[in-house]
Amino acid sequence: MTSLWKEIQPSDAYKIQLNGQLNEKDRELLLYLYQPLLGADAISLYNILWLEVDRHTLESDVRTHKTLMDLMAVSIERIFQARIRLEGMGLLKTYLKTGESKEYAYQLQPPLSAKAFFEDPMLSVFLYRQIGTGQFQRLKKKFTIPFDDLHTYEEVTRSFQDVFYSDAKVSPHIPEKTEEGKTLVFRAENSGVAADFQNFDFHALYAGLSEAMVPRKALTYDVKQLIVKLSLLYGLSEQDMKNPILSSVTEEDKVDKEALRKACRDSFQLKNKSALPALKKYAEAKPVQELPGSEDQTLKYLKKSSPVQVLIDASKGVKPSTAELQLIDYLIHEKKLPDEVVNVLIQFVLLRTNMKLTKGFTEQIASQWVRIGIETAEQAMAEAKKEHKNYLTWKKSGGNKPARKEKTIRKEKLPEWFTSDESEESEDPAFLEERARYLKERELKKRKAGDE
Repeated sequence: MTSLWKEIQPSDAYKIQLNGQLNEKDRELLLYLYQPLLGADAISLYNILWLEVDRHTLESDVRTHKTLMDLMAVSIERIFQARIRLEGMGLLKTYLKTGESKEYAYQLQPPLSAKAFFEDPMLSVFLYRQIGTGQFQRLKKKFTIPFDDLHTYEEVTRSFQDVFYSDAKVSPHIPEKTEEGKTLVFRAENSGVAADFQNFDFHALYAGLSEAMVPRKALTYDVKQLIVKLSLLYGLSEQDMKNPILSSVTEEDKVDKEALRKACRDSFQLKNKSALPALKKYAEAKPVQELPGSEDQTLKYLKKSSPVQVLIDASKGVKPSTAELQLIDYLIHEKKLPDEVVNVLIQFVLLRTNMKLTKGFTEQIASQWVRIGIETAEQAMAEAKKEHKNYLTWKKSGGNKPARKEKTIRKEKLPEWFTSDESEESEDPAFLEERARYLKERELKKRKAGDE
């Protein structure tokens, strides 16, 4: 496991910057809108960092993280977890300077305005799911101020040029900085949760949307941001997003954002029986860890970890591909397998196929486990051991072994629960096809015996 001390230590220094002046309204927004999503530790850390900056400045003195531990009365690990939650929600930017010692710079970002928060397609849904209809409507009413949009009025405001003029030929340039290294006090704006364009393939999306159906000019930067956020929020692939986009294009060849949000929500709810997605954390965003060795340790790990995190840990920190994420989504939502069972399945398939998450083999084992009613990690482990033992017996019997040249194959260390006192064997990809055929023949024999 990549130790926490490699990331942060109590003796590491830090200073705080405010990205613009904050006010009491920001404190209300943090308490009522962000705390239900981030938890008390994160908001407590934000408030302490805020208070550590002198009210008349934008930057604090340098201190050590031991100061934060004393002020919050929590461990360095809880401070680290609270910090990365703030980072993920766009409330904190972290910078690191290395040399003889490490020094962090924490730059606090102001929260979104209430209007921007409730209009954000991800944050509003996550908050609604977290606190329920009654509380959500109460908070929305609390932060909503009646305001006539004046659409029946005609604006007659005079412009600057109508009222003033300058007797200078060139307007003087007003510097942003008062002195070297000092900045004028300003009020910053939060740009919200950033859309990760790298994980969404717009080329794949365009391939199924002709220019005639959806003009490219309709997909403005704001619309693309919304598409990426909705894709992440509802777990929709590039292929899944096509129909919602098509249904939201207006007669003026523009994308109706509200219609797009509704279409994506309807698509998700149709698939998930009217549920709404909840905000989840990637295993508390802990550093990548090696797979535990003992069966008890592994069982605890598989029960508390998400399938995505298990795959990331098995891949030494590398993020899963789109195809792998789609396969995990299929196992959870189509096959209805619990997360802990999916975790065992991922380990089993990786170890049996030389660390390849093979789609066909994975789906075949998943279908079998669904049919025999596997519902817990313990049951899945027992079935995996049985499969492994059957495979060893089949392999020792010859198993239609094809002629081939001997070659060196990478060996993966099998966890204790998987080997179950069996001797370790070399992982041979040449037998994968025979292995799949063996399973299929065995399943057909079972069905035939049942019919008779």
